[in-house]
Amino acid sequence: MMSTFSHISGHKPQISAFLDMLERGTLPHGLVLAGAEHSGKSMVARALAAGLLGVSNDDLARHPDFISMAPIVRDSGSRAYDLDDIRDALVRLGQSAIHGQTVAIFDDANILSTAAQNALLKTLEEPSGKTVVILVVHELSAMLPTVLSRTVTIPFAPNLDRIVPAECLDDVKNLTSSSLVERLKVAQNLGKREVLDVDELLGALVLELERSERATSKALSAVLKTRERIAANGNSTIAFEQLALQLGKYE
Repeated sequence: MMSTFSHISGHKPQISAFLDMLERGTLPHGLVLAGAEHSGKSMVARALAAGLLGVSNDDLARHPDFISMAPIVRDSGSRAYDLDDIRDALVRLGQSAIHGQTVAIFDDANILSTAAQNALLKTLEEPSGKTVVILVVHELSAMLPTVLSRTVTIPFAPNLDRIVPAECLDDVKNLTSSSLVERLKVAQNLGKREVLDVDELLGALVLELERSERATSKALSAVLKTRERIAANGNSTIAFEQLALQLGKYE
């Protein structure tokens, strides 16, 4: 395992996915690390970048082939990417790397404008040499379908800052280990809850999948898709029922 991941606790399925792609030589030019805020995505992205460039985490920022992008805070308090910074990054991504490989991380990439995402498409479609672009995303729905189609999405669960109610934890366990009939009953119960922190619940679900060693990339993607469905139409019952059906396929 890359030593740059040694300081990270958790996220074993995601890290294993990266290592597997590296071993098979199938690491894509574009990666999307998606999930709720404060879920450790940026930390994992930087550990991966350091490993790819062969430096320690502490030395990553000084590497000439590393590009770190983040939105700026305006006087109004809103955040946005500076267009000149994006242009400079795209120019660097189009040039040959000094030491063989270029790695770029775009934090809060969901803030990128449509024009900026379209400009990034060329790099994703026709990368110059060995280039890896990592997009750290809090809201996957903000990304253009064309960008997502040219990248591989790795879902992350949120770190739980609060305790999930005991009855919800029971539902989480049943949703991952019961029969299909029981899973559908649990899904309907979850959908009827008036007070439900979806990110908390889905985070607990991913942790339970990891604990039970069922956290495959497909299962994690199904959890992430559930959050998107709820955000899109607000019908949590249907979203959880679809999740219950999908989890049954990945056992």
